Amino acid sequence: MVAGVLLLGATLTSAAQVAVAPTPEQHKTLQRVAAARARTQLLDRLRALPITENVTIGTWLSREDVSQRVDLERKLRLWARTRPRQGKSRLYSDAVCEVDLRINPLELRDQLLGLVEADPGAAGRGVDAASIKTAARRWPVLWATGRAGLSESTRSGQYLGWEDVTREGIHLARSAAVADASHALLTEAGRLRLPRARRLQEFLDASEAIRATIKAEVERTAEVRVTFEPDQIAVADARISMRDLLRILQRVHQEHYEGQDFQVADFREMTLLAGRKELAGTGLATPPRQMLLGTRYETIEQDAPRWANQMLRVAGRYEANDAESPEKAAKIEAARLDGVDKLRQKIEKLVIQRNVTVAEFIGYHQGLKPDIALFLGGARPTGSPAELTDGSVELDVELPLQRLWEIVRREMKLVEMEPQNNPAAPPAGAKSTPD
Repeated sequence: MVAGVLLLGATLTSAAQVAVAPTPEQHKTLQRVAAARARTQLLDRLRALPITENVTIGTWLSREDVSQRVDLERKLRLWARTRPRQGKSRLYSDAVCEVDLRINPLELRDQLLGLVEADPGAAGRGVDAASIKTAARRWPVLWATGRAGLSESTRSGQYLGWEDVTREGIHLARSAAVADASHALLTEAGRLRLPRARRLQEFLDASEAIRATIKAEVERTAEVRVTFEPDQIAVADARISMRDLLRILQRVHQEHYEGQDFQVADFREMTLLAGRKELAGTGLATPPRQMLLGTRYETIEQDAPRWANQMLRVAGRYEANDAESPEKAAKIEAARLDGVDKLRQKIEKLVIQRNVTVAEFIGYHQGLKPDIALFLGGARPTGSPAELTDGSVELDVELPLQRLWEIVRREMKLVEMEPQNNPAAPPAGAKSTPD
């Protein structure tokens, strides 16, 4: 077979084959994978947000001149990974599950301000508390929709969500996560208070030999547990008891410390001031991009409508009237529902092919209606509601259209086409036509 041809079967009267409904356990798995993929998208969009004209959150965290940038990036990633799921998951009739996640710009602003406040050295190159506050006023609500299908193949014995990562990629991710966890553990230890208003970090910085020895001993002694999360992040949880840390410090002090500022008794008092039995640190790592397996064939759709990869946006509105005065939350929900109705009207007018609209196509394929209704339920607000002087409320709502195309495509005739030999010719592939 010519490389690059996608086998969709010879001309199918109906490409929609009834999918086997997932079991409750399979549904939970799909939700986990979908949420994980949404988290990955969300973090990418978060890092792309601008702080100043030339600096995004991602480039700020990547600057070499930002002190403790590894710790900042780890904390921000950990925070982004804890964002709760928005609404219910959507399980379509083709056994594809979608999950939505959201980050509010005010929440993100407060998180970044907290990072800068905790580490004043993080500011620099035009990034400070004031610039973050100014930038946050322009940030939109960030949304991400992750999806997972029951038909997706998985390799036996592979970690969930890591099916396209090589064994070497998994090993490298594990090693990097463990190293990051050790770094986090050492950073946490450096914050421990010593007598006379000092921190353990001052002892760690006393000499390179002291720091290197303590680092090696902590890595050797700490208990580390690595998990491979569905969003292709290896998470290493490292823990060390205060008793073991005290033993390490006492030995290093005896063998490597030559000054007079720190005494062994300081470390014993430190354990009492800490008031806890152990220290914990979390390390994160992703597999190198070159360790991801590519698909054998790439789907090529010659006749997909132009709107298939676009975002549809409308402004929903709640009209105030004298007869009733609902709570603000009810007004906002009414504005959102009005936005959903406007989206429905626009969607019905979209042309699939040959002047056939979505509304006309669904009229012939009534079985698609439940999935269309589920799809509309994924409409999401993109900003803060605007309350007008007359009591009305406006709310911007958006909906990505890719899933709509996939829904209607299932009931279309798919024609297999061979790629043309002429390299200058436009790519050919699966051609969809209304049935």
